[in-house]
Amino acid sequence: MIVGDTQQKLLTQLLETKSGLTVDDLAVKAEITRSAVKQHLSALERSGFVQHTSSKSGGRPRFLYTLTESGIDLFPKRYSWFSRIMFENLRKKIGASKFGAYMYELGVDMSAMAIPRLVGKTRVERVVEIVRIMNETGFAARVISPGKGEKLPRIECKNCVFHDLSKDYNEVCQFDLGFLSGLMGAPIEHQECMQRGGQACRFKFLPTT
Repeated sequence: MIVGDTQQKLLTQLLETKSGLTVDDLAVKAEITRSAVKQHLSALERSGFVQHTSSKSGGRPRFLYTLTESGIDLFPKRYSWFSRIMFENLRKKIGASKFGAYMYELGVDMSAMAIPRLVGKTRVERVVEIVRIMNETGFAARVISPGKGEKLPRIECKNCVFHDLSKDYNEVCQFDLGFLSGLMGAPIEHQECMQRGGQACRFKFLPTT
């Protein structure tokens, strides 16, 4: 859903008043009619950006509108800025090599949460499930055919969820390698990387020895 100017104004008022606002409150603050407020709120509620609760005031039901988590997420966040400060500080303190190793181990640790989804699957089925897990976080991943003489399919990603960070901190790519290696329980080769001029990020699982 594309949020229009009036809807953005209503969302901003709700952001500023965490306890919630009524239709009348919003009509006054946004300087539009109650009918228009109701129409906009209905659209925003259908899109999951707004929710309402009811209570009685003086015998009459009273509806209070508040933002949902999705509604709050419509407003700009500075996660990348904060991450850059942390990464720059950490890299200066421990050095680039140790920072890369740290990101790899962090990826391995994070993979533990998804391991239960792979239990009982064959190695090929694991690759398919890993792609599903990656797509749930926005990687735009897909399974591609194994190379000549290989048994396991490879993984290709068209979107890097760390794109802005990995431009300046290529050690961030080690997180992906640790995460994928932890899920499969096998070493992995980063065959192609978008930040190094590739058309996609491609990963190949190596045989265990």
